[in-house]
Amino acid sequence: MAKYVTIYILLLLCLVPSAVYGADRTQYSGLVEKVRDLPSENVMRMAGKYAGQGKDAEAIVLYTVVADRFRDDSDDGEKNTCVLARHKVGQAYYDRGDYVNALGAFVEAAKMSEQCGVQRHVARIYNSIGNVYCIFLDYEKGVNCYKKALAFTEKHPDRDVEHDILVNLTGILTFMENVGEARKYYKMSENKKDPANPVDVYMSGYNLCLLQLHEENIAPAIARLKRLAVYAKDKGIEPKYQCFAYQELFNAYDYIGMPDSTLKYMLLCDSTARVHNLQHTFATTKKYLADFYEKHGDSAKSNAYRAHYLDIMDSIYNMREFEVVENTLFTWEVGKTAKEISDLQRREQDKERTIMRQRLTMCAVAVVTLVLALLLALVWRQKRRLDRSYADLYLVNRNFVDTQAQLTARLRQEAEASKGKDAEIARLKERLGQAPATVALQPGVQEKYRTSNLGEEQCRALAERIQGVMENTTAFCDCDFSVGMLAGIVGSNVKYVSQAINDTYHKSFNDYVNPYRIHLACARFADKKNYGHLTMKAVGESVGFRSYTSFVNIFRKVTGITPSIYCKMAAQDNAAAGRN
Repeated sequence: MAKYVTIYILLLLCLVPSAVYGADRTQYSGLVEKVRDLPSENVMRMAGKYAGQGKDAEAIVLYTVVADRFRDDSDDGEKNTCVLARHKVGQAYYDRGDYVNALGAFVEAAKMSEQCGVQRHVARIYNSIGNVYCIFLDYEKGVNCYKKALAFTEKHPDRDVEHDILVNLTGILTFMENVGEARKYYKMSENKKDPANPVDVYMSGYNLCLLQLHEENIAPAIARLKRLAVYAKDKGIEPKYQCFAYQELFNAYDYIGMPDSTLKYMLLCDSTARVHNLQHTFATTKKYLADFYEKHGDSAKSNAYRAHYLDIMDSIYNMREFEVVENTLFTWEVGKTAKEISDLQRREQDKERTIMRQRLTMCAVAVVTLVLALLLALVWRQKRRLDRSYADLYLVNRNFVDTQAQLTARLRQEAEASKGKDAEIARLKERLGQAPATVALQPGVQEKYRTSNLGEEQCRALAERIQGVMENTTAFCDCDFSVGMLAGIVGSNVKYVSQAINDTYHKSFNDYVNPYRIHLACARFADKKNYGHLTMKAVGESVGFRSYTSFVNIFRKVTGITPSIYCKMAAQDNAAAGRN
């Protein structure tokens, strides 16, 4: 109720005539004047008290007063206090859900920190920036920020900050299913946790459970989650930690197919959230309960939980709409006050300030120019590395195609020689009055073969005939080439051909055929004399792909590079070798 009273007061203040405060004044102007001559440390303590009382606006105003005192000629202690104040501004916005302004403040704090001789808070800043990126589901950038923050802790150790970073890395990398790297950071976090801090101990066990669940090590994870739920309750930490444990428990039991235990922990999570007014955070539990009861035929309970879930979601939507308006007013008021602070400071500065601004402008231009140059150098360096990687992939695929062509030619020569010997043997047998042996099965035998199980020797022989078709013909270049067509060519049926491919090569039909098509496409890309007039799409169609998109995707999957890059590399290779 107090929250809504505060909101109504803020709205009424917007309607008060400007004469009450003055044309350039706000409701926080008096607070700004009160602390104007106080040391920064005193102002920070006052801001902390306001923050502890839930007075976010006053806290942000005071933190902004300190942050705007940042000067190049200040000592490192004062500079770092200003940096911390700017970070506090961002954290206040973050806690209110205003992530855009939070990110802006964090980035500004990072810029300020770069100008400090000793960067005490830079690891904390990049950890916060990583949190914002993860809120916006940009996990890659979030992980990069966490790793950058972790690197800064080597120069400026801070156990609490380092532990928070390592916990964040473990959780996000586990969520991204990079379990190997997540486990590495989990081990590091264990060395930094405070055994006397219940939240540190809880998060240690909770992250370990997440790792075990992703590794399908279910039983120990379930046992530990049960202990964590009891631990959170006994230690009096926030009830949401109990709910987190219950949530993972019912997910784990549902995964292993134990409906009674699944229901038990769903109900525990729901009741705990309801008692502690956390139902908005754990609203999906009611949806899971509705689905559970629907699956088990209890329509009445299913409908009741689903209706409650929908009510909560509607309530969340309305709350968000209200918070948009509230945050708009809040941001406008605080922004106007920040501008007043800046104007007041500008009026108090003399010619030396103007000269200093000019010098700073020149330094900023130089820094920007240097940064741009470094970025261009970095881009150029990355491009060179990428080009080398492409060249290596091209050489691997080209050599494979060349080797395959040589091997196929040799096999054909051996097959021709073998045919000649077989024909000579047949002629000798005819002279001796013996009938030549027949290779093909008679229709009746073929029918019997189709209806019997495919033996190991038959499977091997069939696989050799299939390989012969793939290596000695271009039948697979037909866009309509199918397992049925291949079966007709080798004189078998679809079932046996599929079985022979699966048992011998451990691949599906398409996964078996596509590399032949792609390697033939590689050969044709390199053969400019006969295929240089064709487009990449036409080459793809010539080896059996109707869709150019499918051709590009499968080409990249098989070779590691795109057709366009391969063509470019092939052209360079031909030019270097003097081939047209």
